[in-house]
Amino acid sequence: MPDLINIRLTKDSPAVEAMDEAASKLGMSRNEMILKAIGMMASFDKVFYKKPEVYSKKMKVPMWTALQNMTIKRWAQDASKAAVWGSNTEVLIEFSTTDAGTISPKELLEMAYQMAFDAEAKERIAVLEKEVATGILLRNEDSFEYWESEMTDSEALEKFKGGRGDYKK
Repeated sequence: MPDLINIRLTKDSPAVEAMDEAASKLGMSRNEMILKAIGMMASFDKVFYKKPEVYSKKMKVPMWTALQNMTIKRWAQDASKAAVWGSNTEVLIEFSTTDAGTISPKELLEMAYQMAFDAEAKERIAVLEKEVATGILLRNEDSFEYWESEMTDSEALEKFKGGRGDYKK
């Protein structure tokens, strides 16, 4: 027989009726919902858990709202790509696998960061090149100047990010 765990609801807990209603909407019992919630929380990577916790405090919303809204935003982005292009053929790196199973949260963060950084840097370089073409002097906070004739795009990317893996956690 499984271990028996008793919990006591606090003043901050949802009312039992609200839990039953939520569980019913999800097509499960209150007990199933509670066990799934515990299973989900127990499976979160510690670093992952801290990120939405920070977002929720900063935005003054519950953590479930932060997680739900970040996910909904991603779904909307995927749906808009499919609507514009007829389908969304983007590779979902978040479900990449290795011999050990699904990619680790740390590996995913580093891979996704590098891909997003490269895309943003390329976009910034394109903007800077347009400014150079119009004769605007380029300077950023670090007094770094990019002139097309002085370095290649890859050299500029490395200069902007200070080399691969320079993501500050």
